[in-house]
Amino acid sequence: MIKQGLLLIMPTVFIYIGLSVFQNILITFLLFYGWLLFIPLFVASWKRTKSSSLQLAFSKKNILVGIISGLICLISIYGFVIVFQSSLIDIKQLQQLLERWDFSGTKVIILVLVLALINPILEELYWREFMYGRISLKLGNVLAVVITAIFYSMYHLIVVQEIFSFPFNVLAVIPVFLAGIMWGIFRIKLGSITAPIISHCLADIGIMLVYWNIIL
Repeated sequence: MIKQGLLLIMPTVFIYIGLSVFQNILITFLLFYGWLLFIPLFVASWKRTKSSSLQLAFSKKNILVGIISGLICLISIYGFVIVFQSSLIDIKQLQQLLERWDFSGTKVIILVLVLALINPILEELYWREFMYGRISLKLGNVLAVVITAIFYSMYHLIVVQEIFSFPFNVLAVIPVFLAGIMWGIFRIKLGSITAPIISHCLADIGIMLVYWNIIL
């Protein structure tokens, strides 16, 4: 149980260390994505067992579900921020925050590409494949979906608490949790993480569109 707890909480710990301690987005990326990428490989190797085959299925149903749900997320994110930006976001304060995190300059293009393309893949591999697989074996599918969605949401709270004031920072995490539930359901019903990856990618692109069109 201790090992499972560490696997669940460490992504949040690394986000906190990177953004709150070092206040540097590049260090945050290295810590966070390093964990998401290498820990599943290390655990499989350490156990010396043949890892389960990666659940990727590029069927029309998986792709269609991913695209439709992802577009709904994209439009919802962008539309909500456009409508309520004046009451939710202090643009100048947010720009200063991003500069403090060193999310500026020529490196922004690379960082945006990582967030929009690499982040969805690594997060879905970690939460809806690696952690879901481990937890579902012991607690069943439903609890696995809920638990992974909770811990997936936790480190987003660290980010949004800097952007929004209370209680909007807490409320902003609710859609993240619901998205985690949705992608977990896709994982169960479709037997693959293809749809979650596609949907997650489009949702993150929605966030990046907000950044490019509102914050810049």
